Amino acid sequence: MGQKGSKIKITEQDRAVLQLKQSKDSIHKYTKRTSDLISHEKQELKILIQNNPQKYKENKKTRFILKRIHYQEHLLDQASDQLINLENMLSNIEFKLVEKQFFEGLQNGNKILTKLNKEFTNVDEVLDDVQEQIAYQDEINEALAQHVSGVNDYEDEIDKELEAMEKELLPHEELESNPVPNMPSVEKLPELNNSKPKIEDTTPVKKPIDEEQQRQEPALLA
Repeated sequence: MGQKGSKIKITEQDRAVLQLKQSKDSIHKYTKRTSDLISHEKQELKILIQNNPQKYKENKKTRFILKRIHYQEHLLDQASDQLINLENMLSNIEFKLVEKQFFEGLQNGNKILTKLNKEFTNVDEVLDDVQEQIAYQDEINEALAQHVSGVNDYEDEIDKELEAMEKELLPHEELESNPVPNMPSVEKLPELNNSKPKIEDTTPVKKPIDEEQQRQEPALLA
């Protein structure tokens, strides 16, 4: 009788390694997509500032897009930190001791990826529904609240960032703050004399010959 092949037993740690790899692949994919999305939204911000240079800071859509960019960057940081934490737990020799925390962390990571996936919804579509807009803004403010000491401080940071973008887009602001120095006036300079200078005549003047000298000259020649 032939010997039956031994069946390989898949452990929970093996499953964890596989799921962690899948999470890493998803995070790398979403990082690239989110980076492209942020670049697109920053370009949209620049257009809004250029079209309304006087009141762009009061524009709700402008502020919303910038907050959304911050939120997306925050989600990417969260996903990256969660991934590092899971890798550290997986490398633990006694995986059984951290198995529960690992899979809980994996679930949290998947929730973050789900939130990132929602970010690819067009901004205008989110703004169309008032209730969704309010809920989404509350989610953003809550997520970012831990990074600032207060709501007013965060709004100030938004203003400063928008002003920095304005200076990059509107170079005339820089010209006004650094005016060209005044050149010296030419009104009081003396007028130039355009008349030609007089040239002194240096041709030698012949002296007149008297009559007696004229009479003597023929005699000398005779």
